[in-house]
Amino acid sequence: MFLRAALGFIAMISASSASIAADTIKPGDYRLALATPLGDLPINLKLEKKGEAWSAAYINGPEKMQAEITRVKGDTLTAEFPSYGSRLEATVAADGGVSAKLFFSRVAGVVEIPLTGRAGAAHRFNADVPKDFAKLGGRWAISVPSPDGSSKPGIGEFTQTGAEIHGAVIYTNADTRWLAGEVRGNELYMSTFDGGTGSLWRGTVQPDGTMKGQSFMMVGNLQANWTAKRDATAALPDPTKLTYLKPGYDKFAFSFPDLDGKTVTLDDARFKGKVTIITIGGTWCPTCHDEAAYIAPFIRENRARGVEGVALQYEFSPEFAKAAQACRNFAKRYGIDYPMLIAGTNDKEAASKTLPMINAVLVYPTMIVIDRKGAVRQIHTSFPGPATGVHHQEFKKEFNKLIDGLLAEGV
Repeated sequence: MFLRAALGFIAMISASSASIAADTIKPGDYRLALATPLGDLPINLKLEKKGEAWSAAYINGPEKMQAEITRVKGDTLTAEFPSYGSRLEATVAADGGVSAKLFFSRVAGVVEIPLTGRAGAAHRFNADVPKDFAKLGGRWAISVPSPDGSSKPGIGEFTQTGAEIHGAVIYTNADTRWLAGEVRGNELYMSTFDGGTGSLWRGTVQPDGTMKGQSFMMVGNLQANWTAKRDATAALPDPTKLTYLKPGYDKFAFSFPDLDGKTVTLDDARFKGKVTIITIGGTWCPTCHDEAAYIAPFIRENRARGVEGVALQYEFSPEFAKAAQACRNFAKRYGIDYPMLIAGTNDKEAASKTLPMINAVLVYPTMIVIDRKGAVRQIHTSFPGPATGVHHQEFKKEFNKLIDGLLAEGV
C-alpha cells in the first residue's frame, strides 16, 4: 500500500515536472540574429499554439513563411522545412535568451550556422521607432559592380509606410524575396530569411538622392557593393528572349526518370494534345519555391481545360534516392501532382548538356510552355515572385493570356 502511494506520488511529480518543462517555451515573438561582416542579419519568428499544436513562421514584412514541421519540447524549439532541406533548432533560457542553430543541406553536405536571439522581441533592426526617415518607396535602378569592371543590373521595388519598408531587389536570374526593415534618417536597413535562405541589405542616401550600400547573401557568404538611383522606368531584359531553342532544333525533348525511377518523355500519353508547362529548377532554389507556389495550383485548376505539367529537377545530391526524397518533400509542400523528374545536379554547365536543344540553362527556374502540337511557344527565364509586386502581377496577367490563347487553338 505504501509502495503504491509512493509510486503514485512520484508519478505526480514526474507529470508536474513534464508540464513545467513543456511550458518553458512560450508562444509569441522571437528575434534571432546571424552575425555577418555587415552586422547582424535579423530574423523575426512568430511561435503560436492552438490546443496542443505548435506552429512557427518567419516574418518578412507582409510575408508569413510557415514552417512545415514545428516541435516544442521542454526548452527546445525545432522548426523544419523538409522542402528546403533545412531546420532551426533553438534553446530558450529562463531569462529569454535564445541559442540556436540553422542546418542546411548543401552540395558539400549539411552546413551548420549559429544564431543568437531573445524571446519577446518583435522588432527587426532597432527597438525604438525612428522619428526622422528618408522616403525611399518606389522603383530604383540598382547596379552591382563586378571585379571585371562590368555591373549587374537590378530593380528595387520598395513600399514604405512611415519608417517601415519592404519589397524586393529583382535581377534577371532571381529576386531577393521579401526584404523588410526600416529607414532611419538617411540609412536603409533591410533583411529577409524564409527558412532556406536570407540576405542583409544596408544603404545610405547620398546628397544627390542616390544610394550606396552593401549586401550579404547567406548562400555562399557573398558580399557585394551596390548603388541605386530612382528610376520609375527601370527595366530588365525581356525574360522570354534570354533562353531559346538553338538553330536546327524545332522541338524540346527530354527523357528522365521520375521519383520512382520510371522514364518519362514528352511523347507519353499524358502530354498528348495538352498545353504543357515544363519547369526547370531545384528544391534548393528560393525562386523555384515561389514558382511552384503559383504553378502547382494553376495546373491543378486548369487540367480539365487541357493543361499539364512536368518538372525537370536539378538537385544538390547526385544520389538518386536523396534527390528523389528532396523532390517528394517539395511536392508535398506545394501539392504538386504532375511528374517530377530527376534530370541531374544543379551545376548549370552539366545541366545544359542534358538539354542540348536550348542555348543554355542560364537560370533556375526556367519555364518552357509547349502548345497542343508539341511546339515551343515560350521560354521564360526566372520567375518574378510575389515580393516583386507589379512585376509578379504583370507576369500572371501575361501568363494567363498565353495559356488561354494556346488552349483556344485546339489540337
